[in-house]
Formats: sequence, C-alpha cells, structure tokens
Amino acid sequence: MPAILIHGVPDTHHVWDGVREHLTRSDVEAWDLPGFGSPRPEGFHCTKEEYASWLIERLEAIGEPVDLVGHDWGCLLTARLASVRPDLIRTWAGSNGPVSAEYVWHPLAKLWQDPVAGDRWAKEYDATAFAKT
Repeated sequence: MPAILIHGVPDTHHVWDGVREHLTRSDVEAWDLPGFGSPRPEGFHCTKEEYASWLIERLEAIGEPVDLVGHDWGCLLTARLASVRPDLIRTWAGSNGPVSAEYVWHPLAKLWQDPVAGDRWAKEYDATAFAKT
C-alpha cells in the first residue's frame, strides 16, 4: 500500500522533495492538486468538496487503503476525505491545517478566498518570482 503526500496552496508536489529524500519507502507518491502543478479539469471550480472528490477518485483507483499525509490546505482536504471515506485510508497524518473557526487567515490566504481577486492572482502567479519572496 502506497503512501500519498498532498501539498498545500500555492505549493506543488515539490514541497515534499526534502521529506522524500529521508524516506526509505519506495512506494511514496506526492500528488499535485488540480491547478497547482497540474491542469485544472474542465468545469472544476476548486471548491473543497471538488478537491475532496478528486482525491477520493484517485484513491479509489489505487484499490487498497493508503497511508495519507496532508500539509496546509492538503491537511484540510485529507481530513475531509478521512471523515467521509475512511475505508480508503490505512493511516492519516496532517500538519499545519487550521481547523478552528477562529483561525485568522494570513493576507494572501484572504486574497485567495475572494473569487475575483483570487482568480486574478492565480492567473498572474509566477512560481519563480513567488519563491523569491
């Protein structure tokens, strides 16, 4: 059974590169969420439930429970997945996923939550320039 690593936003699977260097398992996969390192499917509106459904479909295709790890937004998505489809998961770990209704989002996260401003930011996003900030 593989281990699946899910990144946060606006990261890609590369956020896991340093971690993967220290793992002895050969069955570890780090996936890109739609719109972050991989194309966004036609009609995909990037809601929490659409991302959770996308993850569920990919995990169902594996055919056995996995060890699932999520970070940041990936933590929230994998927690949602674990709550609705625990049969797909052998173990789950999450980090840096705010689950309190009182959590204060950082300024960029607030921007991403605005449909107009968030879409504009995503269209203008330059990963190389962002990495330098």
